[in-house]
Amino acid sequence: MSTQDTDQQGLTFPCSYPVKAMVRAGAEARTTVLTTVARHSDFNHRDDVRVRPSRNGRFESITVTVHAQSREHLEGLYTELRALDVVVMTL
Repeated sequence: MSTQDTDQQGLTFPCSYPVKAMVRAGAEARTTVLTTVARHSDFNHRDDVRVRPSRNGRFESITVTVHAQSREHLEGLYTELRALDVVVMTL
């Protein structure tokens, strides 16, 4: 018996999934995003987190690869990220 589930968009759960948030550059924004993601999923800061500055350095893209359990799990994470003042956009 398989514990995997495929949703309507073709994702098979559980799976590794990259969650991306665009923020204004700064350590406080990074900490806020990573703390929020950590409430939803365990991740390794060294292996699962990528931070890339924008061309002019005003913004950062923070990508965290999480172990997603279901579509609802991802939706809850994205809902909480979008509610943060430091987050400009999520992908």
